Amino acid sequence: MSPANLIYVCDGMGSVFDSQVVSSLQSIYDKNVFNEIFMLLGVRNKEEEDNFKINYNHLKFKTVTYKTYPNYPVFNSLSHFSLNKAFKKLDGLDMNITLFHTRGEMSACHLMNILDKIYHKNILADVRGASVEEIEEFYYSNGLLKSLKIKNSRNAVKNLSNIKTISVVSDSLKKYLIENFNIIDRSLFVTPCLAGSGFIYNTVRRYEIRRELNLNDEDTLIIFASGGTAAWQNNEIILRFAEKDFKVLNLSKKEIRNNNIINMFVDYSEIPAYLNAADAAVIWRDKSIVNKVASPVKFSEYICCGLPVIANSSVDMITEYLTNYDCGILIDNFDEINVSNLT
Repeated sequence: MSPANLIYVCDGMGSVFDSQVVSSLQSIYDKNVFNEIFMLLGVRNKEEEDNFKINYNHLKFKTVTYKTYPNYPVFNSLSHFSLNKAFKKLDGLDMNITLFHTRGEMSACHLMNILDKIYHKNILADVRGASVEEIEEFYYSNGLLKSLKIKNSRNAVKNLSNIKTISVVSDSLKKYLIENFNIIDRSLFVTPCLAGSGFIYNTVRRYEIRRELNLNDEDTLIIFASGGTAAWQNNEIILRFAEKDFKVLNLSKKEIRNNNIINMFVDYSEIPAYLNAADAAVIWRDKSIVNKVASPVKFSEYICCGLPVIANSSVDMITEYLTNYDCGILIDNFDEINVSNLT
């Protein structure tokens, strides 16, 4: 029997929750795939809950918020209690015909602790990256807290072996889970990060935004867009472009000062228009397992807006795509970049 209902569990706002989640669920709702759609959204405090209600009061599908806790073993029981409390608000929903889609392996782990075992077969875990290595590389804290966080994340990834259906964002991530955690191949399905339907090229918007930015026709505009300030995004790379006299539009929360850099942070709905104004986009990541297995959403958004992408070979998915479709430049020596090979 096909699932008639969808419960989407997203265990936090911040870097996890964004407008892309809402856009995806809204698209599914509009297609009438399910009878009922619920989003269970984890929030850290009342302020996050209030902000969500203000900014997303137009949603057609139903939402239930629950309190999330830090990713340490000592808080797991509280996380289970909080999530279970949220599920009780769905009283009357037939769990036998419900698909439980979790964003991340930690949400899947918590969900398996509160659901009856008979429903575990209906869980779809959406794995976004190498979470254990992400903590090892980018989490800065004392040794004990870091080791506890790693332990909790490692256990959550190991728990994936008990889940029948797992979505991963890249072939490299699939291979990583098979080789490092003995996840069965047939359980894993690759679904790259997707761009919203608004990410299309629009000539009118291109000229409007370029006028707004006071750009001349001969100006080559490089764009860097980021929803967060995580270390692996390498925001500082845009300074290298600016120093080569490119105009750079920095659509991120991290301001970088240079006469050739325009710093802005706009609403998610406005990003396609600003992408249209650019001549190329940049994604530049350090070589690490975290980046190797990634599928950056921004890459999908750049490509859908017709932008050539400048990237190094640290992300397998990007390397493969640019090689196969000749829609950008793969280059590891930054000194080789100049105006002539971008025009």
